[in-house]
Amino acid sequence: MSELFFKKKGIAIEKIAAEIYLLSVNDRLPTMNELQEKYNLSRGTVQNALSFLKKEEAIKTKSRGHLGTFIEQIDYKKLQTYSSAQRIIGTMPLPYSKLYEGLATGLYTMFNNQNIKLNLAFIRGAKERIEASESGTYDFAVVSRFAAEEEMKNDSNISIALEFGANTYLSKHILIFSEEGKNEIEDGMKVGIDEDSLDHYHLTKDLVEGKDVTLVNYPANQLIHAIRENEIDAGVWNYDEIVEKGFTDLNYVDIPVKDYHKSISEAVIVCSHERLMIQSLFKKNISIEQMHDIQHKVKTGQIVPRF
Repeated sequence: MSELFFKKKGIAIEKIAAEIYLLSVNDRLPTMNELQEKYNLSRGTVQNALSFLKKEEAIKTKSRGHLGTFIEQIDYKKLQTYSSAQRIIGTMPLPYSKLYEGLATGLYTMFNNQNIKLNLAFIRGAKERIEASESGTYDFAVVSRFAAEEEMKNDSNISIALEFGANTYLSKHILIFSEEGKNEIEDGMKVGIDEDSLDHYHLTKDLVEGKDVTLVNYPANQLIHAIRENEIDAGVWNYDEIVEKGFTDLNYVDIPVKDYHKSISEAVIVCSHERLMIQSLFKKNISIEQMHDIQHKVKTGQIVPRF
């Protein structure tokens, strides 16, 4: 019985610490009723969690009568401590493009400015990254908004913590051919497809619809090699890498634009529903505007990637 009590108290402290982390001095503290309803906690549990945070001097509050209770002092470092969020570990795509390097640099820089230690693991395939985040192996994952929404349709236990906007994940995809003069997928072709990449898989399936082709499962980062070795006839790839690495010998065409392509171009942060403090850390410490600026500066060579 006592073990269950302390477990509930710990969960309540973590949830309420994450909620308060988003506040600043002079902000109104959510009421007991608001916290009870939002987190499905009893009044006593909420009261105990708030009392603990005040006793540990994570917050200091002052009542202003009918106006409510307001934050007088706040110690973000202590709030992080009570939510086990002093060091976070995330996963993102292999940093083969300047936009990805810019994303990693932006996250590292902004968290470092707040004395939050960030470690990144680079994993190929949005499915793998989302599953690792959902299971708690990593605190968060960087994927496209399209990949996140596709997984959320399948009742995945993830939430989008932050959205960075169009063209923060990539500028666009293109279709590459091994043979000069080709500009569309034809019957009889062998087409590369990465079944671990939700973006690549859906783009490719869309392009080959109604065509009599053979789909060859290939890691997306090996498609250019497969094209050059004539192991496949065509494949979808990231235009940014083509430009940045000067692959001028490749024959490629633009992919006809569809509505969902915009969501494929946008980078988002996903994490498990339960990781409330991770969501708060991103909302509080990561500036979308600053991320755009860092990505631009990394892309144009004004700053050296750092992560």
